[in-house]
Amino acid sequence: MTAIASLRRSCSAMPAFAALLWLAACGGAKAPDPAAGPAFRDTTAPIASSLRGAAPDLNGDWLVAAAYPGGPVRAGERMTLELEAGGGVARITGGGAARLLPVVAQGRGRFEAGGAPWWLLWADDGFRTAAFGAPDGAHGWIMHRPGQAAADRARAAREMLDFNGYDTGALEAARGG
Repeated sequence: MTAIASLRRSCSAMPAFAALLWLAACGGAKAPDPAAGPAFRDTTAPIASSLRGAAPDLNGDWLVAAAYPGGPVRAGERMTLELEAGGGVARITGGGAARLLPVVAQGRGRFEAGGAPWWLLWADDGFRTAAFGAPDGAHGWIMHRPGQAAADRARAAREMLDFNGYDTGALEAARGG
């Protein structure tokens, strides 16, 4: 009788174990390479890209409101995205220079630009504010449509970075906002 009770107890724990395995697989992030620079994210925390919208919803002009130092974009820079389902191009301007980065779609909310992962972690319903990051924590940023920044959406974007394991205290804000 104890063998049967033991078997029932182990089988009842299986769904919980399967759920934990599924959550662990969601992240897919590797430990950061120390030579690559600082990581602004706890890579043991689960991370997921947003399934909201489609790549073209991000098209148009953006202003980077806050970013981690050393990443592909800096606070105060402007970005113009021209994306289709398979990818497109990002034009980043700031400091008197402009650069173009090819963007390749890697799945819903996941892109690669200039050889680096860009995951859309969150965007509001109107795609006026968005938070991006890399699973390894090497970079991340919050951006708004020009003239459409709002304190509640900026707070929500920070909360999503925090929820995905990022150290929001290390974000550098754009001058003047």
